[in-house]
Formats: sequence, structure tokens, C-alpha cells
Amino acid sequence: MELDDYKLSWKQEHQTQTKTPDIMKLIHQRSKGPIASLRTSFKKQMMAVGALTSIVIATQARNVDSMPSHLLFWTYIVFALAMTGAFYINYRLTGRMESMEEKVTANLEKHVTMMEQRLNWQLIFARVVILFFIFLLEVIPLYQNVRMLDTWHNLSPLIRFSSYAAYLVFQYFLSRAVTQKKFGKHLDHIKSLLAEVK
Repeated sequence: MELDDYKLSWKQEHQTQTKTPDIMKLIHQRSKGPIASLRTSFKKQMMAVGALTSIVIATQARNVDSMPSHLLFWTYIVFALAMTGAFYINYRLTGRMESMEEKVTANLEKHVTMMEQRLNWQLIFARVVILFFIFLLEVIPLYQNVRMLDTWHNLSPLIRFSSYAAYLVFQYFLSRAVTQKKFGKHLDHIKSLLAEVK
């Protein structure tokens, strides 16, 4: 009986040992693995934010004399730089995850948790910035004449604030869906593969 138990436990241990490296190889696969996909997503986001910021700067270059007074413009630039910095930090973190030793699952789990927390903080930060933009849209016309904002302020407060509310709800669900599609699904994939290792 003891011999049968020993054979069974040895067989299970052997199966685990043969299974684990394959899963870890899949996680760390340089071209198609979930970490590589995550790294590519962060790189694309950095490039997208950089391209959008360049377009905004190029369109505002004609008004270079008045640019220092455009609080909305400078707020957007600071926001874009902050988001690019956050994506770059996450990009570097995926690089560390990619180069980890194959068997350090606990370390990999810690990095996945850290990245999930950072993505949540980024979503919160983006919502705070949107609220700040709304505040600026309402306050700037009181102190400065901006033709586009004057047109917006000619609308009734009910229309303006309904639009803000609708945009906040839309942005809330859209940002969650986009984050899940671009980053969350890869993190979930890594977590499911790590669960198989245990």
C-alpha cells in the first residue's frame, strides 16, 4: 500500500515538474506570450499619446503668442506627459517580467498585482483630470475670452451639464472596456497560467 502511495505521489510530482516549465515558457514567450502582448500594448499606447500630443501642439503652433494663456492647452500637455510616463513605467515593468527566471512565479504574481494597481490608479487619474477639464471649461470664460468656449457657454447650463454627465458615464465604461481589452486580458491570461503552475 505504501509503495502504491509512493508511486502515485511520484507520478503527480513528475507531471507537475514537466508541466510547469512549459507553462512558464508560454508566459515568457518573446513573440506571442501574454507578457510580450502586454509590452506591445503599452508601446502602442505611448506612441498613440505621443502622436496625439504632436497633432495638438502642431495645431496650436499658429497661436504661439497666446499659448501661455491657454490653460486648457497646458493642462492637456501635462496630462499627456503624465500618461506617457505611466505607460513607460509599465512598459519597463513588463520588460523586467519578460526577463525573469522561469521559476519565480511568486515574483511574477507580485508584478502582475502591481501592474493591475497601477492601471486602476491611471483610470482614477484620468477621471480626475476630466473633472478638472470640465471645471476649466466652466471657469475660463469668466476670466478670459476664448471664442470656442464663449460659443459653448451660450448654450443653456442644462445642456452643458447634461453633456458633462453623459460624457463622464460614457468615459467610465469606455475606459474600463479599453483597459480590459488592451491590458486586462493579458494580465488575466498570465494569472490563469500562473494558477496552473500552483
